Amino acid sequence: MEEQKTVAGDTAWVLLASSMTMLMIPAFGFFYAGLIQKKNILHMIVQCFAIFATVSVIWSLLGYSLVFGDSKGHFIGGSNHFVLIDINKKPYVDAGTIPGIAFFYFRLCTCAIAPVLIIGATSEHLSLFSSLIFTCVWVLIVYCPVTHWVLHNKGWLREEGAKDFAGGLNVHLSAGFSALILAIIIGKRKEMNEGSIEGKHNVSFTVLGGVLLWFGWLGYSGGASFSANYHAAFAIINSNVSAATGAIGWSALDYFRNKTTSASGIIKGTICGLVAISTGCGFCPLWSSLIIGLIGSLLSYFIFHLIKGKKLLDNTVYVFACHGISGVWGAFAAGLWASNDTPGLTSGAFYGKPSLLLYQIYAILSIAAYSSLITLLIGLLMEAFGILKMEYKEKGLDKEIYDEEAYAMNVEVVEHPAN
Repeated sequence: MEEQKTVAGDTAWVLLASSMTMLMIPAFGFFYAGLIQKKNILHMIVQCFAIFATVSVIWSLLGYSLVFGDSKGHFIGGSNHFVLIDINKKPYVDAGTIPGIAFFYFRLCTCAIAPVLIIGATSEHLSLFSSLIFTCVWVLIVYCPVTHWVLHNKGWLREEGAKDFAGGLNVHLSAGFSALILAIIIGKRKEMNEGSIEGKHNVSFTVLGGVLLWFGWLGYSGGASFSANYHAAFAIINSNVSAATGAIGWSALDYFRNKTTSASGIIKGTICGLVAISTGCGFCPLWSSLIIGLIGSLLSYFIFHLIKGKKLLDNTVYVFACHGISGVWGAFAAGLWASNDTPGLTSGAFYGKPSLLLYQIYAILSIAAYSSLITLLIGLLMEAFGILKMEYKEKGLDKEIYDEEAYAMNVEVVEHPAN
């Protein structure tokens, strides 16, 4: 085994940050579950759990190597890390003070987030089998190539000059556009047009999921520094401030439109703020996160209500509005505010280097187009084979798939004699 110099503190931090990131998987499950019908919430939570298990296997067998193996044509990684071969070797210069296995674990946890986001756009549609088939194919032919382009030191987008500190491009933007395409292919249920679908059965679940997401996201952002130092603290503070302004922006618009706000709206705004800062949290000035999070939530708010008001999609949690739109804005904003005064290597347009903004736009267009096209092909093939979606069941997916219920409560009514 090849020896490498590691720093114990950095390794401990990355392992903790990885576990915080893994917590985002069940957090998304609860966030989604509170927004859908109560007869389907168990299925939603189980899907998120099962996706993490599935991605763990895919990432170990093939995925890690396809992303961080020796680059083939700057497009995809080679086979030198298939089946966990040599993962303990130093992965690449960006994570030089931690062992390769710690780097592997962190990237596994971030990889699992992307298909979980997409499944949110298909809530109450896919069987467990269908969602796992989609996850396997999508991770291997969409997520792995895109992540190689962005994160590998020989990836073509990175070599062009595009920057992504904590997944704004390879996770949120790719998943957001894939979610849009999949929701379009699946279509709307007739119950949606008839207005007979009950939603938001337990907003407390959504709030719980949102709180856990905020906590886990700080590990996600800070862990991407691969060091327990100023860089990690910088990314965490940027993410925290952006989340706060995102929550405030969404709530303010809600109040302006409706003279009230909603708990689920506050959580959606928080997530938009976190998504918006993900690309630039490690190299945009701290004060800029106040603006980035706010604008991200406002843009997503308008797209969210456009989709919802016109019933354009049967998409309960509106993944495209929150992750696709805020992801696009965040990648664009990184091209504006990136600064050499912070732990980055390239200045943005506001600091005299407009070329970075052009690189970011190039990356946005490339990833959005590739993710959309390949997801379209996957969805159409699954539909052709009859495995894309389940027929809507009146008794719910929990009973249909698992023969269980999230709320299996038997209430005994005791009659008291009249006085």
